[in-house]
Parts: sequence; C-alpha cells; structure tokens
Amino acid sequence: MKKWLGLILVAGLAVSAAACTPVEKAPEAAMQVKPVDLFAGDAQKFKPFLGLMSGAVQVKYRGKSNEIKTTLEVWEYGKKTQTLGELGESIRDKDGKEGKEEQYSFDGEAIFSVKGSQGEDPNKTHYEITVALIDKNGSTSSQLDWVVDAKQVASSPIELAEELNLQEGERAAVWGMQATDEQVIKTVDFTPESLKNAKWALLVFMSAGSEETPAP
Repeated sequence: MKKWLGLILVAGLAVSAAACTPVEKAPEAAMQVKPVDLFAGDAQKFKPFLGLMSGAVQVKYRGKSNEIKTTLEVWEYGKKTQTLGELGESIRDKDGKEGKEEQYSFDGEAIFSVKGSQGEDPNKTHYEITVALIDKNGSTSSQLDWVVDAKQVASSPIELAEELNLQEGERAAVWGMQATDEQVIKTVDFTPESLKNAKWALLVFMSAGSEETPAP
C-alpha cells in the first residue's frame, strides 16, 4: 500500500511540475505577405498596360523598422547569379507611447511588372522591371533593367501560393518570373529544388528590418 501511495505522490509531483513550467510562445510575425489577384474584377482593364508578366501581393507590417526592403535577384538553374537592385521604401505611419519603442506600420500592396523587348542585338533580350508600393499614404515606384544574353522565347510568372508570416529581419521570395530560350518551359515555385528547373528566374524578395539572406 505504501509503495502505491509513493508512486501516486511522485506522479502527482511530476504533473504539478509540468503544469508550472512556462510554455514559450512563438514570436508574433512582424510581416504578413499574402497573394492577391492583380486583375480581379474591374482591374482586368489594366492588363494591357501592365502586361502578362505582372502580379501583386498584400503586405502588412508592424514593428521597429522604418523601412520595407525589396531585393531583385537573377537565378540560373537554382543558383543566384546577379543582384539587380535593392530598393528601400520608408514607412510613414508610426506610433509610440512614453517609455516604449516606436512601432512602424504598413498596410498596402506591392505590385510588380516585367516587360520584355528585343533591342538592336537579336541575341539579347531586354526587360524593364517596375516595382510599386501602394498604401493609404500614396504610392512609390522604381524601375530597373535586366538584359539577358539570349533571345528568350517563353516566360511565365512565379507566384506566391500561400500567405507568408515573417519575423523582423527575415526575408522571402514573394513574386518572380522565369524565362527560357527553349520551346518548353516548366512550372516552378520558390523552393530551391523547383528553381533548378528554371533556366533564368527573376526573384523578388521582401523584408523589413536588418535583413538575413537565406536561400528562398
């Protein structure tokens, strides 16, 4: 009988200790990025102006950084070969209470458009890339050029499949496009294994805060 009482007492102490152990909560995501249909409803009329290689994501951020960063990179067969540019957009909305760190917030959309053309050299393809950020305070846009040493015959967008929740300083690919000079083009996503199937890929990364640089 004493043996059973001892076992019950030990088990009770173990359960009590487990109940008192604090459970660590995962930090709340600072940035949420969600895919949206750029040409939904009446917006379909803008497709002739933006082109088929266009897309958008909804971006929400709240944290200590006063800037949203957008980085455009070129990848070939799953490996980064070039950084086309790094764009920084200042966040205008902020609030702060006495004795507490200021918090910045952004709630809007990022829109991307890529237009290709053949220049004087028939063996090269020129792309004009436009990146725009839009929120209640207005909009800003930037343009970059990308020249590929090949006559590209096929291209397709790489779109976000599901919502991303990013921590402060964490970055992720949110949109992109792939191109090839061959007659066949494979469907790819942002996973490293899938990107190995893309002859050329333009990837758009977004982050807020001190950026880390892992693979997509």
